[in-house]
Amino acid sequence: MSGLLSGIRNNSQSPTTSSVHRSLNDPRLFEATPLRDALDEALTTYVSADSRPRREAPTPSDFARRVHGYEILNQYVVSGQWRALALASEASIVETLAEERRTTLKYWVYRILALTQMGASEVADRELGRLERAGGLRGWPFELRVLRAQVPGLAYGAWTVSVDRLSALLRGCRRGMEREREFRVSLMLLRCVVEMGDSGAAAQILEGLDSDDPLVLSAAARMHLQLGGIPAAERLFVRVEGMVDKDDKLTLMNRALYAVAAGKWETAREMFAKVQAAHPEHLAAGNNLALCDLYLGQPQSMLNGLQSLMSEAPAAAGTSEELVFNYCTGLDLHYDGAKLRDAKAKKLVEVATWAGDGFDTASFKLT
Repeated sequence: MSGLLSGIRNNSQSPTTSSVHRSLNDPRLFEATPLRDALDEALTTYVSADSRPRREAPTPSDFARRVHGYEILNQYVVSGQWRALALASEASIVETLAEERRTTLKYWVYRILALTQMGASEVADRELGRLERAGGLRGWPFELRVLRAQVPGLAYGAWTVSVDRLSALLRGCRRGMEREREFRVSLMLLRCVVEMGDSGAAAQILEGLDSDDPLVLSAAARMHLQLGGIPAAERLFVRVEGMVDKDDKLTLMNRALYAVAAGKWETAREMFAKVQAAHPEHLAAGNNLALCDLYLGQPQSMLNGLQSLMSEAPAAAGTSEELVFNYCTGLDLHYDGAKLRDAKAKKLVEVATWAGDGFDTASFKLT
């Protein structure tokens, strides 16, 4: 998210014709912002009123009839206040002067980002369609074009549409020699073809990621592992080990993930534990350490490890959907009946105290 917004700047704007720009900030381009939040609804269903944490419930009137600065909008991004961001960006679009086309389109980035993060990708797709019909793609910021490419897959599972649009963006990046953007778009494209189950296309994309950056090589190697390409992953991991210290956390994580792929859980656990001991904030190491405990037949150790991780960093680890899902999986294996319901309700309260909007309540495995 922060990478997507990095291109937004307070630049001076070039005037354009009012008739065209009015169509870009026409209120009729918008649908009603979905204000229901799954986490709030889960609290109502599973937690008594006196035990529910207080959560913000924004309304359109809180943001209407004024332009909101980028600093405020970025604060909403950082805190995960996606409903507030959607409402504030809509108001900003409508209230921006007609001549400021570029500014209006930048506010659209925030609007569409908020809708996708809220799980309202279908609304985002329809609004993008109206925006495109209103003024075409001329002048759209790169970030907005990226969202336009990603939304069909997110909204409808139309990954082929997303692949086509991302491929067009990738060609543009290559023509412009924009290596950083090229790499970002390549990773997005890779995720799409993985969603489609096309391992051949995924491997082809991975082979095209030519880089001497150990982080890039490690990311590519880990994707090879996910696709079952252990020999290809090993070759890249060996290259990385020639670039960084053998005790570097990147090297240790690579070795641990390779051990997992090889089914060597004890070795993997030892490596993950070493990373977490040196870097307690490393969520991936802590999460994978807990999963190793589970596979080694120690569900209580898994629960203790994840709970410790989430308690020490409630705003980060405590609101990680992956960690919450794994924790609740451990609960399912260890408890049943009323004790299981109470444990999940307690975790629901803990998460709701810190989480923003759009948290996937399927992580709690409540039904």
